[in-house]
Amino acid sequence: MISRKKLILGLGLVFLAGGVVGLAIGGYVGIHSTVSYFGNKWLHEQADDVQSRIVILKHLRAAQKPQAVELLETQLDDDLISIEPDEYINDQTISEINEAIRKVKEYRSAKPRKSNRPHVDKMVTNVFSQEPYK
Repeated sequence: MISRKKLILGLGLVFLAGGVVGLAIGGYVGIHSTVSYFGNKWLHEQADDVQSRIVILKHLRAAQKPQAVELLETQLDDDLISIEPDEYINDQTISEINEAIRKVKEYRSAKPRKSNRPHVDKMVTNVFSQEPYK
């Protein structure tokens, strides 16, 4: 029987994954429909979110909260693979994206992780292997 805590965490993870997918789809539509304004805003916020989660993850790991850490790690993976600039993105946003990727790569070097989603692990590895955006 599934405990109430696991059920709530599972439902929360499903809700958050749906939100990340919805955000990615909304970002794609926003970039192409409003060109620069929404594209830059969305990607800049994603880059900030990635950097903020690194700080949260470090604190949670010190307190040994495995479910919270796993949930945040999953969000981090999802956000990381969704940030990719296109031709309308300004230099400041590209710089934020590169800094976010660098910080996640540094964090994952210190705290390696393999998720239960091999396809996402492969996409994260691909992000880390690319040259910084220009």
